[in-house]
Amino acid sequence: MTEWLPDLEHRTGPRYRAIAEAMADAIQGGSLTPGTRLPTHRDLAWRLGVTVGTVTRAYKEATARGLVDGEIGRGTFVRDARIRGWGQVADNNAPIDFGLNFPPCQDDGEAALRRTLAEIASDNRAPALTCYDPSGGRPAHRAAMAEWLRRDMRLPADVDRTLVVAGAQHGIAVALTATFEPGDIVLCERLTHPGFKSVAAARHLRVIGVDMDAGGIVPDALDAAIRQHRPKGVFLIPTLQNPTASVLSEARRDAVAGIVARHGVTLIEDDIYHAFADGAGTPGAPVPITARIPEHSIYVTGASKHLAPGLRVGAVHGPEAMRTRLLAGLRDTLWMVPPLVVEILVRWLADGTARRLAEAKRQEQAARGALARARLGGWLSAAPVASPHHWLTVPEPWRGSAAATLVERGVTVADGPVFAAAPGAGRDHIRLALGRPADRAAVQRGLDQVAATLALDPTLDRAVL
Repeated sequence: MTEWLPDLEHRTGPRYRAIAEAMADAIQGGSLTPGTRLPTHRDLAWRLGVTVGTVTRAYKEATARGLVDGEIGRGTFVRDARIRGWGQVADNNAPIDFGLNFPPCQDDGEAALRRTLAEIASDNRAPALTCYDPSGGRPAHRAAMAEWLRRDMRLPADVDRTLVVAGAQHGIAVALTATFEPGDIVLCERLTHPGFKSVAAARHLRVIGVDMDAGGIVPDALDAAIRQHRPKGVFLIPTLQNPTASVLSEARRDAVAGIVARHGVTLIEDDIYHAFADGAGTPGAPVPITARIPEHSIYVTGASKHLAPGLRVGAVHGPEAMRTRLLAGLRDTLWMVPPLVVEILVRWLADGTARRLAEAKRQEQAARGALARARLGGWLSAAPVASPHHWLTVPEPWRGSAAATLVERGVTVADGPVFAAAPGAGRDHIRLALGRPADRAAVQRGLDQVAATLALDPTLDRAVL
């Protein structure tokens, strides 16, 4: 714990704000470095001659500004100011990017796109693609998407309940808009997708994280949280949870379904990583929770991660009773997905291109995951080898500073607290997303750098690092 003591002599305004501003200046100036543990509320209050409540308010202000991160029983720690939002690093020129969860770019996808565009251009019977479509997609497109959900996602989808959206992130926004009003509470795993958090914040929702373990969300904790907070809904990523890569078992899915139905709340199930779940002990991913409680659940998925990010096409499948609200949310945010990109995906689903591209990406992610297991296996949480992302426990000497040091050494990662939906969640962890480097050789170089860095003692002279 540091002996940091802010100089408040020339600072005006409320004392709590002056303390927070002094903290910001110290972080900016380098006297408070990432990972530094700050004085306790009581100790700093005594040394400054202010009330404990004033220091508590100052630390809350600093937390809101993203300067620090606190956890009951462990203390308050300085965050790396460069780690923001979705895990991006400001002013980053790192040659190896394990930060953003992008799928591998492969030549097969570009070649398939050129072929399909040529087919559309030469097809005199092709449907009109330059006019307005109905919000949610034309019937033929919705039918193809519903078949995709049935065949590849193991969801017994109904055409009338299937809506075409512009990728899973757009689907999350549509689902939240249809389910919640500003000020409502939404539960989620205590570690969750930053994109969900940003959409929830934009809609002024209160996000509360629920306890997890190595198997994913804990059903008893979910039940208790619903009883305590009375939310309207729950957002979950049961398959290859982001960031932990856990896969919720069939038994836990049954339990979660029963809890959601019993309390009458709405589940928003994000199943964006379904195609990469092979190797989880089942023939592919378990059946979605939505299949168990279709009248209480909104299912969201997309083609970006395992087919082609540039198409930005996904699907939302929801209860008939929510169709009007889902359509309204879609119209309010986009009106419609461009028919041309939907037509491309529909043709890929029909001619087998989609399955071929998805399998190629799955195999590439599996190869990269095997490299990670071979180099960092002792630090990684259990996960299917084809998972696009892997959750790494930072060894003791590096806690609080690993992400920043790796950036200095040319490797971008996502710092654990980026995913936090509860105090202290994600501390002492980093997420490695392996899809963005150009090839496996680049992945190997990045993994070697991570392993070499974490094997060193950070208290050594920085010239050694």
